[in-house]
Amino acid sequence: MYRKSVIAALITAGLAVGLSSCSSDDSPPATRSPATTSAFTTTVSPFGAEAVSDLGVKIERDNAAAVVEAVELRGGTPDQALAALLASEAETGWTSGLSMAAPATDIRDVFGWRFRYNIAADSTDAVRAATDTFMDNSATISINAADPVAYALAVQHADPRGYNEKEHFYKNGETSNSEYTAALPKAQAAYAELRGPQ
Repeated sequence: MYRKSVIAALITAGLAVGLSSCSSDDSPPATRSPATTSAFTTTVSPFGAEAVSDLGVKIERDNAAAVVEAVELRGGTPDQALAALLASEAETGWTSGLSMAAPATDIRDVFGWRFRYNIAADSTDAVRAATDTFMDNSATISINAADPVAYALAVQHADPRGYNEKEHFYKNGETSNSEYTAALPKAQAAYAELRGPQ
């Protein structure tokens, strides 16, 4: 009887060792990464922290891409594209078709002008039309585009509609120079995201 108990104990121990060594050959169980536990992934960009489905951020990014593409189609340089991005971010946050402050009832294009295009507001067509105007005005100035703030402001001031900064910045005493300077890092990050670092 004692002999049978020892044999049974040895067999049980052997099986336990065998099973544990077999299980150590198996891959460790898969763990879910934080990205797979959520329906949306989060990324940070100059257009905001976005969930993949965030329509507002997508519109801003599409508008910024339309600005860059419009400059490139006109034969513009990367410096000019950056200046155009800078102006559009400083003026309207890359969003076309913004309503102007009361009592005005007009709409602003992406560069902060009263919207007078024969196309739908809040569209990339409006962004392209506004950027074409920006490029038309850029042909009339002699400032170097390597200084994007000075260049973008010179282009805006060269617009035949006349640039009245109080019409463009009217909330808390902002000036065009302060707003354009503050927008520069965001415009640089946007250009790098859209076209890669230069």
